[in-house]
Order: sequence, then C-alpha cells, then structure tokens
Amino acid sequence: MDPPLGTSPIFNLSINDTFNASACEDVSELRIAFISIGSCLSILGCASNGILLFMFLSKTEKSYPFQTFLAFLDFMLCALYIHSFGLLSISVEYKIPFLYDFVMDTNVMSLVMSRVVQLSIPYTLIANSLEKLTMILGYDCESRFSLYVRIGIIMTLFGTMTALRLNCFKMFFIHVEPLCEYFHRKWLSSDAEEVIRWKDFEHNLTFVHTIFSFLLLLFCNIYVVYKLRTQHRRTRRQSTSPAQLFSVYFRNFLGSKSITVLTPVGNSTTQTLENRSSSARNQAALEIREQQFKIKCATETTAVIISAYLVCNLCNFVLYIIENFKSEIILDGNGGFKPWYVISCDVGSNMFVFSSAVRIFIYYKYNREIKVLIKNTPLMRYARGDGGKKIDDDNLLKMERVDV
Repeated sequence: MDPPLGTSPIFNLSINDTFNASACEDVSELRIAFISIGSCLSILGCASNGILLFMFLSKTEKSYPFQTFLAFLDFMLCALYIHSFGLLSISVEYKIPFLYDFVMDTNVMSLVMSRVVQLSIPYTLIANSLEKLTMILGYDCESRFSLYVRIGIIMTLFGTMTALRLNCFKMFFIHVEPLCEYFHRKWLSSDAEEVIRWKDFEHNLTFVHTIFSFLLLLFCNIYVVYKLRTQHRRTRRQSTSPAQLFSVYFRNFLGSKSITVLTPVGNSTTQTLENRSSSARNQAALEIREQQFKIKCATETTAVIISAYLVCNLCNFVLYIIENFKSEIILDGNGGFKPWYVISCDVGSNMFVFSSAVRIFIYYKYNREIKVLIKNTPLMRYARGDGGKKIDDDNLLKMERVDV
C-alpha cells in the first residue's frame, strides 16, 4: 500500500525538514496511470471479496473461518488502496479540499492498517494450508471444538500482527509544508529518532515476513501434495485388490433391497452377482479417477497460490534489498525519491491488490463447494434467470475438487 499519492514511500528513513520544492511537484502521468489501474482492481476486489464475505457469513452447511478471514483481509486491502490512492487522486484532480484533508489526515491510520493486513495475509494462507493437511491426515475439522480452535487461531494471529505494527504510529506523521500549493502541501513523513530506534526491529520483521512466510507456505503446500499422492497410492492398491472389490460388492449386496427377492434359481442369482461385481469394479475405478483428479487440482492450486504470493512479494523483496544495501541509488540530489523507485512501489502495491482481487476466481475454478455457493448467490441466480432455483452440489461437478 506504499507510498500514498503525493507522499514519500514508507521505507524512507528520514526526511529533510527544510523546504524542498520538488515535494510540491505534481504527480507524473505514468504514476497516475498505475494508480488508476490499481484503483480499478481495488473496486473489483472489494466487490468480489464482498461476495465472498456474504457467502461465508451466511448459513452454510460447512464453516469457512480461514477463508472468511482471508476475504476480510483482501477486502480491507482493496478498500485501503482506494482510500490512500484513489480518493486522494480524485481530491487532487478535482480540487476537493475536504476530501484531500480527510485522506491525508487519516493517512497514518491507513498506513498502519495496510501493514497489518499485508502481514496477516500470508500467515492466514499458511493456516489454511495446515487445515487442509489435518483433513488429509484424517482429523475431524468439522466439529464445534475444531471451529473454536480455528477462530482462536485467527484472533491470535490478527492480535499479534496488530501489536507488531503499532510502532508505526510513533514512526510516521503527516508533514505540512505551507509554502506548497494547497493540494500538495501534505505528505507522509517519518521521525528520524523513532526510525533509528526501530530500525533493527523493522529490518528483522520485514525479512521474516518476506522470506520465512513464503518458504513456510511453499513447504506446507508441497507436503499437502505429497500426502495426497501417498493417499492416492494407498487407495489405488485397495481399490484394485480382490479383497477390496469383494468388500465393496458385499456392502452393496447387503445394503440393497434385492436381498429379499433372491431365490435359489441359478441364472437369476448368477446375474445378480455379476451385476454386483460390475458395480463394485466401476465404483473402484471411479474412486481411482477421483483421487487422480484430486492430485491434479491440488498441484494446480499449489502452483497458483505459490506463484501469486511470489509475484506479489518479488517487487517488494527487491526494493527491501535496495533500501537496506543500496539506499543511495533511490535518492535524487534534492533528497527526494527517484521516479523509478516510486513507480516500483506502485507496482508492488498493484501486485498485492491484484492477488486479492482474483482470489474469488481461484475459488471458482478449484473449489467445488465454494463454486456452488458462488453460483447460488442471489446475484448469480438473477443473472442466470432461473427463477431463484439453486444448483445442486452433485449436479455441478461429478468429481470432487481440492479446496484452495
């Protein structure tokens, strides 16, 4: 979410208190273009994540605590982008004083909130991956106790991330330069003493957030795929063994009403047994195909999650290295930031917004249960024009897909 329009990027360690005329200059057309693209993505993200929140908070047969919290974080990320970039751009372009003052006076608050959100998203994804792992290992994730545990994890996660970012209230403030034109006289600045005091903490936190969270998410998803493959091999061996086929056949045979009409007549009994055996073989083959489809979807899901997280963090990671080891190349002669650095910050912000805005499409493609919920929302039912008829889960997909 950094830097807001007309402000210095958040990674600056100090700012010159003397008047700098370059700080009053208009925003370049290239940066306005990036902000416009980001604002459009943010509007899409707010709408899509609003739909997800509506679905998850409605009465459903299954609870989705981590997906609900992730949708909330994505919604907040997009809304904060609109607040920090879109509204400020509108206030400057159309000369709206009260809107400009409102956005700039709340800029520190939006900065802190955006940092909390960005810090919480990867660890929510990690918690969601661990939940899928516990399901694969056979633990009950649908009990009320399990729901309370997941809610407790979410509250602990959000509380911890908030506590880690409260220092930003001491580090940053809104600088007012009366010599500048009205709509360029405020920008986000930092307290040099506080920045030095929190320098090591910020460096360590940024390093852990950038590197550790990605590696942990990568490990979790690779292990999930590995466990699915192991489960698939076990299921395939059981499904193709004669004992398993007989077990499936015998369960179907005993569970059918046809047992009451069996007679000692050889032909009819033989025919019934052949039909049962054929049904058992078909069911075993279907089970194998379903397991193979699970592995395919799990692999694709892992690739999507990891790729999206890598792309949205790559730019920020490179900037983090430059800021800490080559900070002189991002500053111009007047003490301000070079245009390429500011644009790079905007690119990193847009990547985060993009990954949050498209998550609903990932759910729709890879998650059968959430796909059913999306198709059964009032908006989708109205768009289909089916008179409010809900889609049956069994009729939507014939094979089970893996949750994202």
